[in-house]
Amino acid sequence: MNTEITPLLEIDWLQWLPLLIPIFSLHVLLIGITLFDWSNRKKQIALPYVWLFVILSMQLIGPILYLIVGRRSIRHDYHS
Repeated sequence: MNTEITPLLEIDWLQWLPLLIPIFSLHVLLIGITLFDWSNRKKQIALPYVWLFVILSMQLIGPILYLIVGRRSIRHDYHS
């Protein structure tokens, strides 16, 4: 396995900055919106802490999965 970081040090990061800033900003915004929605709906969501783990551990896919699938997984409490 190649663990040398010399190629990373040779990259001109200032050249990539105009591309990286919007991508990073959109990523932070997506996670923020997802966490805000999760906190407002956590009593309605089935397995809310599993979804929180998915959101935080799967950086890009987790928030998208939650917004598409997790919001629809409504908790069904049955009282006998």
